[in-house]
Amino acid sequence: MPKLTDTATEIGSSAAGAIVLHKTAFQTRHDILHDTKMAKAGVETIDRIKNHNALRRGTHMEPAVASWAQEIIEGMVNGKIEMWEPREPFRRPDLRIASSVDRVINLHDKQLSLTDKMQITYTFEGEGICEVKTDYYHQGKPKPEWIFQVLHQLVCTGLGWGIIVCADQRGKLNIYPVPKDERLIEVMLKAYKHFWELVDTDGEYPPIAENDDIKPVNITEKLPSVNSDLAQICRDYLTAAAEESRWKKLKGELKEGIVYALDALGVEHAELPGFVIKSVTVTKPRKQMVETDEMIESHSFTLKEVSGE
Repeated sequence: MPKLTDTATEIGSSAAGAIVLHKTAFQTRHDILHDTKMAKAGVETIDRIKNHNALRRGTHMEPAVASWAQEIIEGMVNGKIEMWEPREPFRRPDLRIASSVDRVINLHDKQLSLTDKMQITYTFEGEGICEVKTDYYHQGKPKPEWIFQVLHQLVCTGLGWGIIVCADQRGKLNIYPVPKDERLIEVMLKAYKHFWELVDTDGEYPPIAENDDIKPVNITEKLPSVNSDLAQICRDYLTAAAEESRWKKLKGELKEGIVYALDALGVEHAELPGFVIKSVTVTKPRKQMVETDEMIESHSFTLKEVSGE
């Protein structure tokens, strides 16, 4: 979907994630604040997007992915649905926001049930938003900025639900539910209010804190809302990680024993009842990784057990 909103006077849905989360892989709230101030002053800014290939790919593939999604969803609901592309932005002048929407879905008299990554099932009916993505570095879950992008669109359109459809690097179409979450919308609108205060007063955001300096947030009281025994999941993860390390070590030791036995026999390709073994030393060109100007997202995860004191 081409950009139909006015940077000088409106926050578009693609800016939502960076404003709320402070930054994404491709832009920061400082970038958006600067560009808005420049647009308000009538100054043209330089395109900050580095992933031009990804942007071009997404533009060309959007119609195909949307059509693909419609076919899949019709199979899920056992009937025809309507999907259309708005040609004008949806605006909320009172909030100084607007949105260019990829597709609007109308399920008519049917219901669509989707389960999210927390194993919570949502059932949608009537009209909703369909945000179309192509992500060749997809990690099997919707990016946080995508969620805020759809919530932004729900506020602009007045609709009550949305979905994200994402074609990934494996040729798979992923479909993620996005229910209207009033708590997240409240956070989003507060961030927008602060943003416009900075624009109107020529203020600035403070520097973005590095991850290592961010204090952990106690989520104990919030867990019932996601219906998950997260503490038990963490314990199970650490147990599985310990077992994985133990078996990985054992696997290496067993491999060394097999290779040693074949070396002692002077055999590279062997067989014995139930097994075929190949242990060959080869030479191959050394590859060197070269940095490009294309940005991709990676995910960092750590979990450690701490004292309850």
